[in-house]
Amino acid sequence: MTKKSRTTDMTQGSEMRHIIMFSLPLLAGNLLQQTYNIVDTMVVGRYLGDDALAAVGATGSITYLFYTLCIGLSVGAGIIVAQYFGAGRQKALRSAVFNSALVTAIFGIVISLLSVPAARPILELLKVPDKLIGDSAAYMQIACGGTIAVAAYNWINAIMRALGDSKTPLIFLGAASLLNALLDLLFVVVFKFGIAGAAWATVLTQALSAISCIVYCFAVSGEIKLTADDLHADKDMMSRCVKTGVPVAAP
Repeated sequence: MTKKSRTTDMTQGSEMRHIIMFSLPLLAGNLLQQTYNIVDTMVVGRYLGDDALAAVGATGSITYLFYTLCIGLSVGAGIIVAQYFGAGRQKALRSAVFNSALVTAIFGIVISLLSVPAARPILELLKVPDKLIGDSAAYMQIACGGTIAVAAYNWINAIMRALGDSKTPLIFLGAASLLNALLDLLFVVVFKFGIAGAAWATVLTQALSAISCIVYCFAVSGEIKLTADDLHADKDMMSRCVKTGVPVAAP
């Protein structure tokens, strides 16, 4: 473990202590994530009304599908990075970090580009009522159009957890939850952006959180500081990231 790094080699020391100290921030993060979702629902339901809340709910299954795929790919990347970290294979670890970032970016960009024109047709196939479909499409276009931000946010969290650091993702999740609540109120209540404001609040929060977390983690974690030699695409590593991540997302 490097001097500045907050990562933890969980193959050394007390296994039980490592498990407990690693798990507690994960549990807290799950609770915080629920608070994040509840605040969104409260703001939309209270200030925009029942129809707006129903319109957001109508997009839930689609946005959940895309986000689950992001999480699955991130978990897959984390598994590979954790294996190399535990084995002390630093060069392979850095290659896994870079190539999993490429996979995440490609997936996020493709989904972001495809989801905007596909939003309304998908909602029509789902038989969303006519009075809701306009708001639902607007929300979905923004929320799913920002999939790249969600993918990046989950990717860096998975990488840090793979290095034994579950505290840093929790800190950034806490900051993201607070920022999301503030932006929800600002865009919906103050600026009157309507349902689009709620979507933009979520996307901007994810984007800012992803960028700040990536910058911070690469600055303090020596294990993932990439050199020029690490910055090349490896088809085998990228394929492994996909093969490991997709089964996680599939259920």
